[in-house]
Amino acid sequence: MVTPGEYLSFLDARLPGLVAGAHVYGSRVLDDVVHDSDLDVVVELSAAAEVPPLDGADVAVVLAGSLEKPVFDVTPLAGEITPVLWQQLRTVGQTVRGVRPTCPGSAADVEAYCRDNLVSYWKLDFDRLREVLPSLDPAAAIPRDTLLWAGLGPARLWHTIRTGEIVSKSRAGELAAARWPDLPVLDLVASRRGSDVPLTVAHAAASLELFDRIMADVTT
Repeated sequence: MVTPGEYLSFLDARLPGLVAGAHVYGSRVLDDVVHDSDLDVVVELSAAAEVPPLDGADVAVVLAGSLEKPVFDVTPLAGEITPVLWQQLRTVGQTVRGVRPTCPGSAADVEAYCRDNLVSYWKLDFDRLREVLPSLDPAAAIPRDTLLWAGLGPARLWHTIRTGEIVSKSRAGELAAARWPDLPVLDLVASRRGSDVPLTVAHAAASLELFDRIMADVTT
């Protein structure tokens, strides 16, 4: 698991003098680090350059000063920037080099992004799952990482749409389980946290049902 200090040392050795800022977000600042968590970080460079990849680091790269602009006015050098990322940086993000950014934006920007992402990204995946699910054995195993991603990702957007708060995958699962206790969402949370919980196609079906309920909840 890569630490912020290790990642900065890696960058400084390859881009000497160019790393003006680095800001951590995601699981490291949302109290949800698990064994395979990536380091989510936004890097500010003083000049355009290609940032070398490093296993275990999920990186967005911008020119120094970009984090003081609205997200829609910024063109990243690498990675993706979104209103949700901007909100994390200005609220819970951890600055490990440089000046803490302001990342201007509004709650309306964040909500609109989350609503669009549910439709433009997640709905396509769940529509494909809806097509293949009837042909799968309900007792069959399913890839853990795929199921945790699909089962917990939309719940984060649902909570942000409803409250404006950005939470971790695990916390989103807990909140969704409290809202819909008949679905086995807590199995996904337990698996993410390292418990040996068998995950099957039945959990995929429950994730699809959860997604449908989320869509109904945020459109009423």
